[in-house]
Amino acid sequence: MQVVVHQFDGVSTLRAWPLAAGLLVASARRDARIQQTSELSIQTARLDPDAAVEAAGRPDVLAFSTYVWNERYSLEVARRARTRWPRAFILFGGPSVPRRPERAAGFLREYSFVDALAFGEGELAFRETLTALLADCPLDAVAGLALRASARPDGALLTAPRERLRDHDAEASPYLDGTFEALGGVPEAAIVETNRGCPFACTFCDWGQATASAVRELPRERLSRELASIARREIPYLYLVDANYGMRRRDLEIVREIGRLKATIGFPRYVFFHLTKNATERHLDVVLALREAGIGTHLALSAQDFEPRVLTAVRRDNIRLDRALALRRICHERGIPTFNELILGLPEQTYDSFAGSVARAVTPFPLDTFNLYLARVLENAEMATSEYRARYGIVTRSVRMASFHHEAATHPVAEVEEVVVATNTLPVADWRRAFKLGYLLDAAHNLRLLDAVIQVAWRAAGVERRHFIESLASRLATAPQGTALAAIDAVLERYADAVLAAEAMVLPAAQTGDHLWAVEDAVVLAALGAAGRFFDEIAAFVREDLTGGDTALLTEAVRYQRLVTPVPGETAERRAELTHDFPGWLAEASSVERSIVPDRATSLSWTPVPVLAQARDPRGFLTTYLLLVHARTATGILSTERERADRA
Repeated sequence: MQVVVHQFDGVSTLRAWPLAAGLLVASARRDARIQQTSELSIQTARLDPDAAVEAAGRPDVLAFSTYVWNERYSLEVARRARTRWPRAFILFGGPSVPRRPERAAGFLREYSFVDALAFGEGELAFRETLTALLADCPLDAVAGLALRASARPDGALLTAPRERLRDHDAEASPYLDGTFEALGGVPEAAIVETNRGCPFACTFCDWGQATASAVRELPRERLSRELASIARREIPYLYLVDANYGMRRRDLEIVREIGRLKATIGFPRYVFFHLTKNATERHLDVVLALREAGIGTHLALSAQDFEPRVLTAVRRDNIRLDRALALRRICHERGIPTFNELILGLPEQTYDSFAGSVARAVTPFPLDTFNLYLARVLENAEMATSEYRARYGIVTRSVRMASFHHEAATHPVAEVEEVVVATNTLPVADWRRAFKLGYLLDAAHNLRLLDAVIQVAWRAAGVERRHFIESLASRLATAPQGTALAAIDAVLERYADAVLAAEAMVLPAAQTGDHLWAVEDAVVLAALGAAGRFFDEIAAFVREDLTGGDTALLTEAVRYQRLVTPVPGETAERRAELTHDFPGWLAEASSVERSIVPDRATSLSWTPVPVLAQARDPRGFLTTYLLLVHARTATGILSTERERADRA
């Protein structure tokens, strides 16, 4: 029997081996009969759908692991495979497979080429399905499936619920049994899970529901061997994909083991994880252990929103934000970067509450960022139920999914996400206003377009973060045609329109051809494409619209920001004489919210970073700029060689 498991690439910027598909194949191979009689392979490349069908050979079983980033493409490949191989058995699993009985039945009715769905953890269901097919036995004895049943009114039969994976069955590892070697090459990243389950029940997420909520540790000995195997392959980036890393007693020892591998082998070099949502100072030991080992990391704080009534509506009121904020302050004191995750479009959110939350995400620490997401409705999340939608007045659009820095033509089948664009408390007009505000601040702070000015404004000049960004947004909206600020406002409007029209969340820019940009990237492109006018207009803005603050200090802060911000095509050194020591203040007061910028004469020189100076076009420049910022080297971009002199 020839079996092909598909886990098609999504939109990740890092290439990684497909963990879900690998676990299915590794588990199936533990059955002696499957091992002896079947050929199992994995397919990940997003080829033309017909080419993907032909790449499967002459399959007997086609399995698909699906989520929002590959669901529609997987369905299209399966549809064409049914025509090409009418006798093949087609099985769908993964988080996108609907688990509610009526939704599962509807899926099988709509996609008549799919023979069965597998729910939850797929290893045993997949293996038992293969053994039943080999023995020509009915599949209704295999737990955890939805089967096509034409005799039933709804057209589907749900088999008995499946128990969770047993320890013995959890020993199967694609890193250790040769499964991943068959794929060839060495990826940029390795994905590892140390436990499964999530005790939280956030209404916008299906993680806890998908894994039955209770957390179960995966075998420690298997994990140690996997980590060693990954290090020996010299894979630089390790992603610990647990829902709440740091909540188990053994998590610190696992991190220390990773540190020992780095000391002896030199890998991994960067580890990313989602720290447990109720993180405390005790959990900081996990981050510190990586830092002490010379491994890069940063702390993810999943606030999503800072408003209590919003957190109650999405069942996150059991998460202690005060602990997260206290932990953020400790990280600043110890030089550890953090980022906050925020979501626009949650139930009970208003424009006012969102504006307050996004402003609070700006911190004094120079390497901190926030990630802003639009609320998505996932198939198996509570937010997707008709009752929940009605209670909160959820209005959505099905929008083409973001594809970071890819050409439009490279995706033969567009993936879509159901995006929230209005609720009872956030009408469309307020959603649009919040969208523009959030992504303007994303570009200004996270992408360092105006971060020095923002820092000076709220920490030294008496202008609060929210007042600064809302005033700037108002200035953009009233800016005359032909100005740089009007061009930025047009970018924000265009992207908001594209979401509301169910068009796309990433769009091309006139000056970079078919290349697709996220909205915050496009704002930077528009600003730096007219850098001279942009900074002149920002200087006028701080003088005319921020009169409640120290406008003289702010005006000079704009001069400093202009000095240290790269511009496409510029290679010459810049120099400036300032009356305040901005670089010294930014470096020395990184964990202090309020302080005074030293009032002393400062001579500054700035030389463009070579890789930026060598960029030959706007696309190459912005791509390089974004890579540097996202690699947390923003301080390198903004670095200066300065000579200090006491004021006369």
